[in-house]
Amino acid sequence: MPAVQKNFEDFHFKIKLDEDDEKATLREKRDTLLRALEKNLADDVPEFANFHQGSYSMHTGVIPLDGNFDIDVGLIFDCKRDKYPDPVVLKKKIRDALDTHGRSVNIRRPCVTVNYMRGDEIAYHVDLAVYTKRDDGFLDLAKGKENSASDKRVWEPSDPKKLTELICTAFSDKDELAQYRRCIRYLKRWRQVQFLSGAPLSIALTVAAQQWFQPYFEMSGKAGDLQAMLNWVNAILTQFHWASANGSTYQRLAVTLPVVPYSDLMGWMSEGQMSTVKAKFEVLRDALEEALDEDLPEDACKVLNKQFGAEFVVPEKAATARAVVPPVISTGNSA
Repeated sequence: MPAVQKNFEDFHFKIKLDEDDEKATLREKRDTLLRALEKNLADDVPEFANFHQGSYSMHTGVIPLDGNFDIDVGLIFDCKRDKYPDPVVLKKKIRDALDTHGRSVNIRRPCVTVNYMRGDEIAYHVDLAVYTKRDDGFLDLAKGKENSASDKRVWEPSDPKKLTELICTAFSDKDELAQYRRCIRYLKRWRQVQFLSGAPLSIALTVAAQQWFQPYFEMSGKAGDLQAMLNWVNAILTQFHWASANGSTYQRLAVTLPVVPYSDLMGWMSEGQMSTVKAKFEVLRDALEEALDEDLPEDACKVLNKQFGAEFVVPEKAATARAVVPPVISTGNSA
């Protein structure tokens, strides 16, 4: 096994969304929007509370390749969905309250997106998920776009806070949890590098980790991210199953949201998109196996660089002997 753990950790340092830098800027954008909402929302709109969701709250964020940083914020309005039978009506009120100079605001199906521009490019965006309260302890999520048909303008039961809790507590051991988060970030960067379109949703990869990732540590106690990634990708590939559509059969991957509405996070993908995803996972598996079989770190890193991108740096050639150490798998309890 090549000694590449340091190379993985250096790669992680490069792609990890920094707590004190970009996250601070994102918090500033969030707070500005919340103040604007409180000030500009129409008087007949109920009060709201806010909370973090998505990769920001799950500590799995990566620096985007296109420089478009984002933060996901949930807005819980103090009313039931009956007040707005058409959820897009409430989303329009939010859009109108925030649509001022320096921002562009779009109503998307799952959220209201506020873009901050730098010249002609989007520099940052904030996704505002719009919720109302329910009597059963869950929330209702406003889904639908401005031009959606009536049957696409719906309130969907949701439990975003529980989802965040499940992702964040998948492992109780701090070293296992750290490796789990690193590997999620590795796969997110792989997604950004390998897909121009039709990529799995980031949340699907995160939930796939919550369901199928197992930590891997050597007998010495040192983390083995390369082996952990290979084991995880193999686990994902075993989850593909045969499905049929339009008279043909093909293999699909289902990643089920572990909270209501228990939807398949891959369910939107076409047969062609799913086939591409499977093929790319197979290429990644083969690359991880090839890297594992290399003797020298620089040779392994050349293989990994092609999958994970330029930030996975290939070190200068060094006389590094292969360390053959009997491995021990440390398994955590996945939530």
